[in-house]
Amino acid sequence: MNFDPVTTSELPSRVVTELHLFRHGAVDTGGVRQAYGHLDLPLSPLGRAQHLAQAALAATLPAPHGVLSSDLQRCVALGQTLAHARGLDLQTFPALREQSMGDWEGRAWGALSEQQPQAIQDYWDDYVGARPPSGESLQDLSERVNSWWQAQWPTLQGGQWWIAGHAGVIRVLLCKLLNHPLDQALRFAPARGSYSHVLLADSGAVVNVLGERAARPRLREQVQGLQVALSGSAGVGKSTLGAALARDLDLPFIPEGMRKRLKAGLMLHRLSREELRALIHSLWEEQQELEAAAMKGHGGFVSDRGSMDYASFYLHYGFTGPQDGTAAFLQDCIHHARRYTRTVVLPWGTLPLVEDGIRSPNPWMQRGFQALVEGMVHRELPAHKVLWLPPAVDELGERVAWIRGDLGL
Repeated sequence: MNFDPVTTSELPSRVVTELHLFRHGAVDTGGVRQAYGHLDLPLSPLGRAQHLAQAALAATLPAPHGVLSSDLQRCVALGQTLAHARGLDLQTFPALREQSMGDWEGRAWGALSEQQPQAIQDYWDDYVGARPPSGESLQDLSERVNSWWQAQWPTLQGGQWWIAGHAGVIRVLLCKLLNHPLDQALRFAPARGSYSHVLLADSGAVVNVLGERAARPRLREQVQGLQVALSGSAGVGKSTLGAALARDLDLPFIPEGMRKRLKAGLMLHRLSREELRALIHSLWEEQQELEAAAMKGHGGFVSDRGSMDYASFYLHYGFTGPQDGTAAFLQDCIHHARRYTRTVVLPWGTLPLVEDGIRSPNPWMQRGFQALVEGMVHRELPAHKVLWLPPAVDELGERVAWIRGDLGL
């Protein structure tokens, strides 16, 4: 940018350093929220998908002078992807590791809160200065990263640098560069798989992008033939997730037929046994018709329910007598389910079960149905046809990305 002579004379420096901060993707914690800090965990399928999305975003950026990373594998994997795409060598630094959680590493936060409630409370009351047993405080992390920054600054100044980093490292760097106190660090919340861009000059710093999620481009040929069915009880979030996933994949969404009927005034408790059985058959036939139409018109679909849900409905409502045709109905549902690209089973208990006038708020009824669905899927479907969505993945965007990662999209 060209300034007038008077402005130029007042500028302390026209040298600009650009930092492109990429937070690593999700790691495999076995489906539970846990403290991991220095624990060198591998990426989850979601994490691998997030790294591919970040690489696609990075391809649109100016070439960097170098790519830097923590030496933990979740950052190294991202750093190598970014560096190799530009023909550069990755530089790794132990000083850029995440805050050490000491004796808490590898332990679930829920269990820690139950077993050491006062220690956890003390930690969050003073998250800047408090240290987990044998671990680091945020202040310790800041001092470590700041020492690294001072040593590297002569090399970094004036260049374009990509850094594959951890949330804690990005937070303390932003506090330093923007002159914010550390007790404001949690205001910076770069999500897993996100991108931030900071410009530095002697006159100050500018945050150009903060915590932007990288979205992978959708390729139509990748979703041809894709059939995804979401399974689980009411209240686990199938409708919300299914609609979001369908939008993301640019595929039609098949809503649950029962909900439409209940909204129209259907009262299940007033149906006779034979009317209820006929309703399940009608819903199943409608499901198959909608799936066939979606395949013909769009080459794929995302469905609010899968055939294993209808098989479970049949058993849930007690249609097991000789006259009910149970064996034939279940076999039809099971055979159909094996056509799906993936049956995604959502976890019980992640979302609150609320009274909405449609589904039963009785948690034990819904939990019983959830157990029935899980048992049917586990027993009847090949493992490679099923995605068990981990309970720890409860944010909508991450749920969508997790499924995409499992599907290799």
